[in-house]
Amino acid sequence: MKVNIFTMAYNGQETISRTIESILNQTFDNFQYYILDNGSHDHTWDIIQRYYRSDKRIIPLNVSKNDPTNGWAIFRTIINATDADYIVWCDADDAYTPDFLENMVNFAVENDLDLAACGYDKIDSVTGEVLKHRVLDDNLIIHDQLFADAFIQYRGFISYLWGKLYSTTFLKKVDYPRPPGKARICNDTLWTLNMFQKAKRVGIYGKAMYQYYLYPRSFSNTNINEESLSSYHDLWVATKEYIEHYGPISRLNEDFLYAIYLSLVDEAIEKIFNAQLDTGKKIKLLNGIFSDSLWKDTMERKADSQFNNLAKRSDFIHEIKDKIYMLPEYEKYNIEIRNLLLTIHK
Repeated sequence: MKVNIFTMAYNGQETISRTIESILNQTFDNFQYYILDNGSHDHTWDIIQRYYRSDKRIIPLNVSKNDPTNGWAIFRTIINATDADYIVWCDADDAYTPDFLENMVNFAVENDLDLAACGYDKIDSVTGEVLKHRVLDDNLIIHDQLFADAFIQYRGFISYLWGKLYSTTFLKKVDYPRPPGKARICNDTLWTLNMFQKAKRVGIYGKAMYQYYLYPRSFSNTNINEESLSSYHDLWVATKEYIEHYGPISRLNEDFLYAIYLSLVDEAIEKIFNAQLDTGKKIKLLNGIFSDSLWKDTMERKADSQFNNLAKRSDFIHEIKDKIYMLPEYEKYNIEIRNLLLTIHK
């Protein structure tokens, strides 16, 4: 078995060494590692070159202008041209545990999987604290109706391009999505959801083997505008269509969809409040969220009590209102804020 690994880096001099070393230190060593310097202005390319000189499994690539679509286009080129059995994506500020490739390749081969996902840790890049430890007690094999019936179990592993091993045979034969024209917060998730839907057999390896580092100035935390926030709505719609692909949605999965939407709203709101934007802009973005018909439906739904965020909607609304009352220049935007508060919960 052979694996291709792909990393795209932009101004990653502070983190790229950790990423590269996590790959070079894998217990499974039959791989080629493509690393793209996507128009960096720092020493990223020098670092990539230094590792290349000491390990010829690395294939260094670079382009002169930063463009997120470069990575998608090159990723697709690698898929089409490779003779490797599997392909893996690794972000340039994250890392895999040393046993990731060995465990995932064996898991995929033994279970004839089109793609396999693993557990992961979300880590605060500043403090090193593990903010989320997502695992399964037992590995899960998904096929046929289990794509719908086990959705609640595996949905948390579907959200990211990383942490997955893709069969190149599978990727070559499916209708492969075009690279996204513009970078939006949920593009990776939409792509991965599409791949899950096209797969016949998927596996979730329960152990956390990907380390995802959260940075205050990351793209997802700073790209806060109407277009980027609309991707949360698009993601919810795509997730609903994904479940419908397998037949009528069960009541429990429908409840879960609204729980997902509320968690997406929570994430979007946190980004808005933390963004370096003036109060008027924040009010406009918040209005866009609370004017969405999905928000009203979520507030009115009588959902299964196992979904904690839906059960605690009243507390959530009070927390939002408290944050709004604390916005700078409250008196200047008094009318806009009052209208916003009415929109949140009529």
